[in-house]
Amino acid sequence: MPGDAHELIVKAIEDEPLTVAWLMDRVGEYRQAERCTAAETRSTSFGSPGRTERRADAVVKLSFRKEDDRIIIIEVQNEWKNEKYYRLPGYMARAFEDYQLPVELMIICSTDALAHRFWDGIQLGPDNNIKVRALGPSNLPEMVNSSELPTAAAAVVTAIVGKSPKGRKAELFISTLDRRLGSIEPGRAADYIMQLLTILEDEPARMLEDLMRTKTRPYHSAYSDRLRDEGRDEGREEGALLEARRILVSMIEATQTGITAEQRQRIEASTNRQELGAWITKFIASGSAAGLFED
Repeated sequence: MPGDAHELIVKAIEDEPLTVAWLMDRVGEYRQAERCTAAETRSTSFGSPGRTERRADAVVKLSFRKEDDRIIIIEVQNEWKNEKYYRLPGYMARAFEDYQLPVELMIICSTDALAHRFWDGIQLGPDNNIKVRALGPSNLPEMVNSSELPTAAAAVVTAIVGKSPKGRKAELFISTLDRRLGSIEPGRAADYIMQLLTILEDEPARMLEDLMRTKTRPYHSAYSDRLRDEGRDEGREEGALLEARRILVSMIEATQTGITAEQRQRIEASTNRQELGAWITKFIASGSAAGLFED
């Protein structure tokens, strides 16, 4: 999945790890969500450091009544990668050694076609197969009823991975997402919205942006405040860049040789305030623009 989508899925799961039990139920018959009593994140790195780092997207320990705890390794995939396919058994073996608990692997796939490729598991050899819980868009419910989504994270994952709605279903989709996000801390919900608006398709994204303007929930206002703060930060940064460029240009213009068109163009093209500051310091130290832009 695109970077933002991938990172948001992982972040949502880490925020509400109990969501993993619900996701496992989408691709299994264990009814884990009903039996699960607790969930907590674990380190995503396995084993001791080596030539090949083993780091999963997310690792969650699920606890059950009268059953062993279970480690769930979660990977988010946008495309098939042979390298990843052959590395996944190592993740599971290392997690089994590290935690000394049963281990399962769940792969959240951007398409059903990709999920299907994992349905046969990972073949280690004759009669030696690792089962994979591969989840694709078809495994997730339509977002028309918030009661089907136990957590805000479940709604976020479904919004990203599930099939994109249109028309009336798009309205229900946004309404359901709004109810779920309205149940969590406003700042976290606003963070989710900032990323979802860059991920969702045009119609639901427009509806979601319109909804944010209503400010009918606390997180709507938190989102507006976040936009305003980002605008201020961007304005301050742009002002600092303009001032640094102005100072450097003025200093070089005051020299006997003045400033060349090439030097002016190089300064105006810089969007890095630290770089401009380094050039100013270098000019002050030497009193000359000669070799100013050389490393």
